Amino acid sequence: MLDLDDDTIVALATPIGSSAISVIRISGKNSISIVENIFISIKPGKKLENQSTHTIHLGYIVSFLDQVLVSIFKYPFSYTGENMIEISCHGSYYIQQQILQLLIRKGIRLARPGEFTFRAFINKKVDLSQAEAIADLIVSENKICHEISLQQIKGTLANTINNLRKKLLDFASLLELELDFSEEDVIFAKRSELFSFLQELKGALKDLIESFSLGNAIKKGISVIIIGEPNVGKSTFFNQVIQEDRSIISHIEGTTRDCVEGEIILNGILFHFLDTAGIRKTKDPIETIGVEKTMKKIEEAQVILYIFDSSNDKKQKIISDIQRIHKKYPLKNIFTIANKSDISYFHDFEYFKSNVPYFFKISAKNHHEVKKVLDALSSLFLNKLKEKKMVVTQYRHYEAFKLSLKELSLAHNVLNQGFSVDLVSIHIKEALRYLGEVTGEITSEDLLKNIFSKFCIGK
Repeated sequence: MLDLDDDTIVALATPIGSSAISVIRISGKNSISIVENIFISIKPGKKLENQSTHTIHLGYIVSFLDQVLVSIFKYPFSYTGENMIEISCHGSYYIQQQILQLLIRKGIRLARPGEFTFRAFINKKVDLSQAEAIADLIVSENKICHEISLQQIKGTLANTINNLRKKLLDFASLLELELDFSEEDVIFAKRSELFSFLQELKGALKDLIESFSLGNAIKKGISVIIIGEPNVGKSTFFNQVIQEDRSIISHIEGTTRDCVEGEIILNGILFHFLDTAGIRKTKDPIETIGVEKTMKKIEEAQVILYIFDSSNDKKQKIISDIQRIHKKYPLKNIFTIANKSDISYFHDFEYFKSNVPYFFKISAKNHHEVKKVLDALSSLFLNKLKEKKMVVTQYRHYEAFKLSLKELSLAHNVLNQGFSVDLVSIHIKEALRYLGEVTGEITSEDLLKNIFSKFCIGK
């Protein structure tokens, strides 16, 4: 797959099956001349090879199989960087297959998954991070994922990495000069400046690394777990959020014995809500399993919604539970929600207002103030995104940044201990190598195969 050959390739760029139109994509040096052999323009004598790039032409496939539009994209002004043709035909499965067979008989072969984008990468139309962003864009299902993918396709991540690499290359050049003139004991940069330089680069990498937890959560959907004692209204709240009866509502404690999941998009962000078994000590073996699952899901969630029943008189126990949750999960976003506020036993909510970061009084049954909770939830993550100049969404990038940071930290330590600059230089070169893997400056065949195999055929 990874050998760029002179083959002209073809694939259906739209989903298989009946539709209003279908698009057949062809790329390769001979794509225009081959399509010329099966296309009849409505204007007699009109030759596709004589037409300008980015033009569209109406005509027929030979034997009047179908009336089609042919779009021409000439080298190097195409997605792949090669001559490209796109045939827009009617969306009949029969027509699609007949056109594909005609092209194959003319010497074109079927494209492999991701081969069009692989050619774009090889021809330097996109770097590796942009290619991955294209794959993310294709599967994006909400506004924020779409926007993040577009930003990366535009090259924001690539530009950030290239700036880091340029600074590291400048740094490495100074070290190499010192090595070249080591016998003359010449120092080309003050050690204080080198330390400051390394600190700056480490800080930039730390920002990218720390953004991954947010970026990955946004990409996969924010996991929000609803917890609390049995019969406090968790399932009622869940059903109000999802706007359908997914959880069973009952006055009998322990009705929910397993996690029930539902999705909702809030201000362009996908949230996965989990309604859980009430947390309590129980002798019921089935309910015990549900409680154990709840505890495991809490560890995996980005947000905890702790709901309590404000219509009872267990205020001190509730306060104790809240303190324990905040102590056990100090890094998680925890929302404290007083349900049944319409029949509340409490008259004083000052403790909650003063001691927890996110507190709400609601009546899930009456849908009172539920929207306020959801608005706060989406605002929390929208604000987090605004605070980040760049958001990392690919685990591969995250690992590369961590390894690069590790090498810079080792370089910093070696420099600090007064070792030879050749040891520092080794770690700087390793840091550069890891950064180069993100954009594809340095790649292995296995890595490329893994990335491009995830694309659909036709992209």
